[in-house]
Amino acid sequence: MREGRVRPGGRSGTELGLVLAGLVLLHGIAGIISLFGAEAGADIILQMFGLAAVRSTIAADAESASDTAADIALTEGAPGVSGGSGHAAAEGGGLAADGTPLAGNRPAPAGSTATEQPPESIVQPPGPSESESASQRREAPVPAKRAALTFDDGPDRKYTPMVLDILSQYGVTATFFVVGTQAERYPEVLARIRDEGHEIGSHGYAHADMGKMTAADIAEDLRLADEALREAAGIVPALFRPPYGSVSDELKAALSDSGKKLVRWNVDPRDWDGTPAAEIASHVLEHAKDGAIILLHSFGGKNADLSGTIEALPEIIEGLLAQGYELTTVSGLERDSK
Repeated sequence: MREGRVRPGGRSGTELGLVLAGLVLLHGIAGIISLFGAEAGADIILQMFGLAAVRSTIAADAESASDTAADIALTEGAPGVSGGSGHAAAEGGGLAADGTPLAGNRPAPAGSTATEQPPESIVQPPGPSESESASQRREAPVPAKRAALTFDDGPDRKYTPMVLDILSQYGVTATFFVVGTQAERYPEVLARIRDEGHEIGSHGYAHADMGKMTAADIAEDLRLADEALREAAGIVPALFRPPYGSVSDELKAALSDSGKKLVRWNVDPRDWDGTPAAEIASHVLEHAKDGAIILLHSFGGKNADLSGTIEALPEIIEGLLAQGYELTTVSGLERDSK
């Protein structure tokens, strides 16, 4: 009877042996895992114990949980999205404020070269920045104001050459309305006017008041002036300015028959009357507007004093240029306005 009883410590020894056996088994499992890698080793162990199906179920659940977490992060980070369906977030990346699905931001599957593009409806073409638009507005061409300097009664050998010198100095062209008898006396000065690129118009043959003349006398005066200018400079002018600004119906009809254009003025500083240079310049600069035709003189008779004109002319030119005017001829005004 005594030999058949189990000792109290016998069961403990058996359990200790099982623990040691389990440790040996785990050590072997660790070796297999290190040999084949964590993934392959785990598969072998699970297959040994018939647990491969369990592993597949666990892996599927883990992938589903990972996708759900990623979709939630995309939904919360999408602009204009507040809440919304988890399914919509997973498929399209969230909803816009108006309920329109936004493009998904999932990374492409491993090995894929495709890149996901946003819908065409939300792609905006590039446009100029505010600074670029402002620069373009500054660079946009602005039409210049234009004015024409005109000189009556010449040519002569005293004042007309002075006027031409000043115009040449500034690179400015003008229109000269010349008298036929003066052209006959000073053809070389008229030729200089032509050669330096200025426009030449007729101011009649004898500087008579043509508004008081008969139709026949008007026609004869115009014919004689044309002949004088043709002989002196080889030109027949298309512009006509009436002496004293005097006009009649007969004169208008004669001009129409001869194909000439009537030209007057809209700025008159009365330089022919001995006006001081400062007054001449200030009058022109204060009264000039876009399209101004400025009346000045390059001859004023035997006793006329045009020194004020010569002194004022540089100030007039510089002042008009400073005000943004382009100085041109009378015909230039008409061409530029079309």
